[in-house]
Amino acid sequence: MLASSEMQIRRTAGSRPIGQTGSSSTGISASPIGNDKRKHESILYSDAAVRFNENSLEQCRTSVSALSGCVAGIIGLTSYKGFLFYGFSMFLLSVLIFMFIRHEHRKFFTGLNHVFVNGFFNGLLTYVLFWTFLYGMVHVY
Repeated sequence: MLASSEMQIRRTAGSRPIGQTGSSSTGISASPIGNDKRKHESILYSDAAVRFNENSLEQCRTSVSALSGCVAGIIGLTSYKGFLFYGFSMFLLSVLIFMFIRHEHRKFFTGLNHVFVNGFFNGLLTYVLFWTFLYGMVHVY
């Protein structure tokens, strides 16, 4: 649902509207008090802020792809070792960003997959470009 042109409302999975209570398998009804209240709150996202955060993450991935491609070319990685190095560097970047935002990814992204999965292959061509260029400059010529 769109509340306005910039705000998007998203409910957590499996939540019911506020004020409704349900019964569990034991017959005890759940109330929206205490810890159960969290399930019923809506999460608001600013579309512009989420786009800005994803753009910043994409710029970080591109920069790290170029830097790790330079490192892989200079140290002379070839074949699958070079591609494993790319995977390791992208995973390390994702872990560092996840640690930097202190496990509060919901404040910055709509899902955790934006930190770990999205844009993983976008920097691959940049990586291969710098990898092969510097490998050729250092080890061939």
